[in-house]
Amino acid sequence: MRALPVPQDVVDLLVTAILISSTDITQSPARVPIVASGRSPAAVLADADRLGQQLWDENYASVSFANRCSVPAPRYEWRPVAEFLGDRIDTEQILQIERCRLYMEEVSCHHAGWDDSEANRQLSRLEQSIEARLYFHPREASTQEPGVVEYVGLSRAVDEWTREIGFRSSLTVAAAAKALDVGDR
Repeated sequence: MRALPVPQDVVDLLVTAILISSTDITQSPARVPIVASGRSPAAVLADADRLGQQLWDENYASVSFANRCSVPAPRYEWRPVAEFLGDRIDTEQILQIERCRLYMEEVSCHHAGWDDSEANRQLSRLEQSIEARLYFHPREASTQEPGVVEYVGLSRAVDEWTREIGFRSSLTVAAAAKALDVGDR
């Protein structure tokens, strides 16, 4: 059982992803308006802060349960992940969101209130959106968890994403070799 406090960058990534997520694969995730018609930016910020606080509260409830002491969650204030607010979100970014979602669930589910929590429901909705986006993405046997099948490339993503780490380039070794071959001609 791992019950660790999740860094704010991970919560920011998840909150931003939840706000732009949709299970409609015909719609680009970044084109889903965060500020919908009739909603003020202040209301959106308040909702984002509330959602992030719920995620952190559930995470810290697990940390408290695992350590048999009360560890209060810090006050959460949303800092959007700017890379998700552009024209598109690439597969590497979606894989990073999925890794962080799995990590948040793993380290937050160790207390009695998790199953019925709003945080769990929001992460489940995000999971559905990720599954829709990666429906045709290949899967492989996990290199870290025997018997688990996961999306190809998920093992490259990190549990505790930070803004300093950023997102992997979609350039692969095969793509680099191909680019070098084309350049030699």
